[in-house]
Amino acid sequence: MQKNSLLEATPEEVDYDSSRISVLKRHLQKLVDDNTIMGSSYCIARKNKLIACDAVGYKHYKKLEDWKMEYDTVMKAASVTKLFTAVAVFQLVEDGLLRLDEPMAKYIPQMDFDPFREITIANVLTHTSGMWPDGGCFPNEKYVDYWEKIDECKPGDDWIKAAMTCGVRRRPNEEWMYCSFGYVMLGVLISNVSGEFAEDYIMNHIVKPLGMTNTAFHPTKEMFLKHLIYEPSDEEFVKKYGKAIVEGLAMEEEATIWNEVPNTGGGLHTTVTDLIKFGQMLCNGGRYQGVRILGRMSIEKMSEQRLIHIPNYTWGSKDQERLYGLGPDLRRGDAIITSDKFFFHEGAGALCVAIDPKVELTAAWFVPYMNRESWFPECLLNVKNIIWSGIM
Repeated sequence: MQKNSLLEATPEEVDYDSSRISVLKRHLQKLVDDNTIMGSSYCIARKNKLIACDAVGYKHYKKLEDWKMEYDTVMKAASVTKLFTAVAVFQLVEDGLLRLDEPMAKYIPQMDFDPFREITIANVLTHTSGMWPDGGCFPNEKYVDYWEKIDECKPGDDWIKAAMTCGVRRRPNEEWMYCSFGYVMLGVLISNVSGEFAEDYIMNHIVKPLGMTNTAFHPTKEMFLKHLIYEPSDEEFVKKYGKAIVEGLAMEEEATIWNEVPNTGGGLHTTVTDLIKFGQMLCNGGRYQGVRILGRMSIEKMSEQRLIHIPNYTWGSKDQERLYGLGPDLRRGDAIITSDKFFFHEGAGALCVAIDPKVELTAAWFVPYMNRESWFPECLLNVKNIIWSGIM
């Protein structure tokens, strides 16, 4: 286990009960022992001070003894990427380059026809655009796949036009439906408005200014050497990449249409030690260690409840009013003991960044599952309760 030199204060110095960190570690270790998760790494910060950063278990799906999880283990951020994309959109709003009430079609010509013409930027941020949701949201219905249409394209083809032939499932504001493709289209919006490819924009205007040196859409060789091995395909890729490093060769990427598609719905790789910086920025009114990323008003707007009488039936839900902001998830309810200003985002159920400005608490944790087809509330909801129970 690594010796931790990152901590900035003891828990009690920021009015946090240190005994709860021990409870958290025992809870996560039990999940490892029960074979629910491979391992876990986590960071907790309160009042702008990092007070906990540790890891348990393994970073290899085979639970190999020489592959112990560490607090700087790199993992795919999955849908936590969407929160970075939302921050990028708000930066463009603050610079006067767009407004959230404007139609996406104003900035993306391929959307300038019905039924896409009436979809606003705010609709896409809140998953109320009506565009087809992710596969599995409605397992008993026919699934229309934007990704399949894109995959049929060759480099240089108009993949946006091809994807638009899928149409939509609903009109805007009729229903909450989780749509990763919508966040890819926000990437197109960012690219068209800023003049930078969206992935580069996020790196240049969010990731690098925050000093997130282990976060990238295209991991560095140092990141690959610390990467979680989640499945056999990861193992094969890392071995290939390692061989290239040893032999001093560059990794050759196949030229496909996907190189032209911004991976702004789920493409970042990161560590909890980097994610906590991003979370602290959101918790602290848009600033981290003197660096301004966003204004306080933008974060307050982003984390407000935005949906009025908009139901959610995805994954078997029966919510008559989905709690969601302009990017962040706002679910609170009876399951968790957080404040009314709490917001968060999960990534494939296997990681989370959670922010609570009211009590000045931020947490980031990885919980990669042994069974990737399931979702385990003990890894997320229970963890939130343990962490938030430490506030004094």
